[in-house]
Amino acid sequence: MTTRGMKKALLLTAAATATLLAACQNTTHRVDRFDNVRIQQMEANNVSRDWFEKVVVCLNARREVRADGTADHFLLLEHTPIPEFTLAPGESLTLLVDGARHTFAPTNSPAAVVSRPGFTTLTFRTTPQVFVTIANGRKVELRLKGTSSVVEKRLARASIGEFKSYLLKYFQAPPTPPDAPATKTAQ
Repeated sequence: MTTRGMKKALLLTAAATATLLAACQNTTHRVDRFDNVRIQQMEANNVSRDWFEKVVVCLNARREVRADGTADHFLLLEHTPIPEFTLAPGESLTLLVDGARHTFAPTNSPAAVVSRPGFTTLTFRTTPQVFVTIANGRKVELRLKGTSSVVEKRLARASIGEFKSYLLKYFQAPPTPPDAPATKTAQ
């Protein structure tokens, strides 16, 4: 291989690595000014961490804290397009955590959920205990049911570890509500 060919191959490898690293999990913490909600959310937590997957599935935790101190908890499932896939009605997400079954029906979040480009985002209401169960699980599997097909994935140890990191970052202290927005009256 020529020096020029080696440089091209190295550049291509570096670009592929950067793309995969960009899909690694991080968290966001922001206040949605329109809904007056503090949002603490995992992002891009790729479930299986395989290199060349046809369908990328990310499972993320989300907590929305209202001005009165109440909180809603969600699992966000992001996936790249699945050919000829239509989500089944009812409880379409099933998690098996060390053999214990948890089922979820899709719902809407009161606050806006912004999908990443190239991904479809599904929202499932849950409890904080499910986050803890996932974080402490040895074997975590998920099934997303469609009307004529299913997607099944096993969470990688690194993906489960991201749930632990999320809990340690955001669940050590009681959630703080967002500041009340200043409201101006029309003249």
